[in-house]
Amino acid sequence: MLEETVDHRSQDNIISDDYDAHDAASDKMTDLFLETLRSWGPTSCLRKRIQLQRYFSQKSRNNSSSVAFIKQAEKDLQRRISQTAFGVLSDAKDSASMIEDISTRQAIDASKDSLFDVDNLIDKFSSRLSTSTSQDCQSSRIYVGRKSDITIIFASAELEMMRERFDRALGYYLSIGSSFMTESLPLLEETAVLMVNHSQEKLALAEVTGNKYDHVLSLLEMHQLQYVLLNRNYSFVDKSEGSTEPPIVALITLVGLSKAGSFLMDCLSPPDTKADTKADADAEVENTNSSNDSNLPLDAIATQLASRPKLLYWFLFQVFTKRPDMYVKFPTTSVPPLTITNLHRAQFSLFLDYANESEGEVISEPMTSTSMTVDSDSPFMSFLRATIPHGGVDAVTVRERLGSYRGGRTDNPVFARELAFVTEKFGKGTLDEAKEVLNLYLLGAKNLSMAVAFAERDTTHSKDLWKMLVEHCTISDPSSDASEKGALFGSLLEAAAH
Repeated sequence: MLEETVDHRSQDNIISDDYDAHDAASDKMTDLFLETLRSWGPTSCLRKRIQLQRYFSQKSRNNSSSVAFIKQAEKDLQRRISQTAFGVLSDAKDSASMIEDISTRQAIDASKDSLFDVDNLIDKFSSRLSTSTSQDCQSSRIYVGRKSDITIIFASAELEMMRERFDRALGYYLSIGSSFMTESLPLLEETAVLMVNHSQEKLALAEVTGNKYDHVLSLLEMHQLQYVLLNRNYSFVDKSEGSTEPPIVALITLVGLSKAGSFLMDCLSPPDTKADTKADADAEVENTNSSNDSNLPLDAIATQLASRPKLLYWFLFQVFTKRPDMYVKFPTTSVPPLTITNLHRAQFSLFLDYANESEGEVISEPMTSTSMTVDSDSPFMSFLRATIPHGGVDAVTVRERLGSYRGGRTDNPVFARELAFVTEKFGKGTLDEAKEVLNLYLLGAKNLSMAVAFAERDTTHSKDLWKMLVEHCTISDPSSDASEKGALFGSLLEAAAH
């Protein structure tokens, strides 16, 4: 499935070559327009953009992604410094060392040296963005038409950066991800599932992201604008044109899964356990609107992602693996918050829906000596091991739903290891359950080493289990010839020796 995803993207690139030629020319013209807008605007904005790009490069330890933009911005800044008219307004001593003195901690003043009237241009663009709603350019809320020219939205974001209204600039960027990039969401969701079900190394092939919006993450962190993600400050005046995405989804669309995931984990905070009632929850949101809190509550993010279950599947697994301190480890209490256990139940259902999705049709193969290794836990098994003891996911319910999903077939490889694990760890310990677990390893997972390891662990029924193992390796498959049976019995002896 992973290779098909990569091939699919390559084919998409080939099919769309004719369109891309025109599209690339349009993008180039847009980039030139925005570059001109920045270079003719206040020099303080050029410094700010360099600061944001450098901040992201240092934080992500990736010095190559923003180099081209930084070099161009420095070149534009140097040109402005060397202008005669600007030289009159600026100290001569600053011009020689301007570039070298730019640092991520430099204070940015509201410069008045723009070559055009920023406020006047904002007013003109506002009328083109929204024809049915009057824009208050001093308010934090912005309004965008679904049919607006995206270049105007880009330009409006740049202009708001110039007058240091970073909350409004962020709103324009998020509106782009919310409504103008939704065609990329299906592929993004597919990649999100792969990121849970496969290793990160393989996902390097699957996720394709640029660095065009990296500065948005820097903007969020440096100016503590996370509250905008909790309560969007952008609205679409023509809502009848279709649905729009919430801010968290818009951010993921802009910067990609890996970058958004790192940002969300850094800003993540536990759910507010006091907001159990609707009134408390409403009050919490209202308070969040007026605060510059840099934290993003876990449950608030999950609520926004609920409309995109594959992204929620990815996000909850990120929390499970990278922030276990607020999701599965509770050293100060034996009863986790109700919000957390509810998320555990939701994640269990998501595992049932998507954990086997990327595998495609599982083809059963005869057990051979290559089935000897005991693999590490699957993501689903790791989740069950950590969450069942907390009670949100009930072991009896898990067994019932896994059994129903597998169609009652012992030889079905889907979730065979997960069902065997839950039955062994949380069952009643009867002989029938022990036989069920052994058959799940032998016939479902087709892993002889796991079967032998289980027979050695279950000392109560060890005699019966070893008898089943010997019978399986000698007479289980009438169609097998003597050499195959002998090889399988040899594998049994080898596994027992280990």
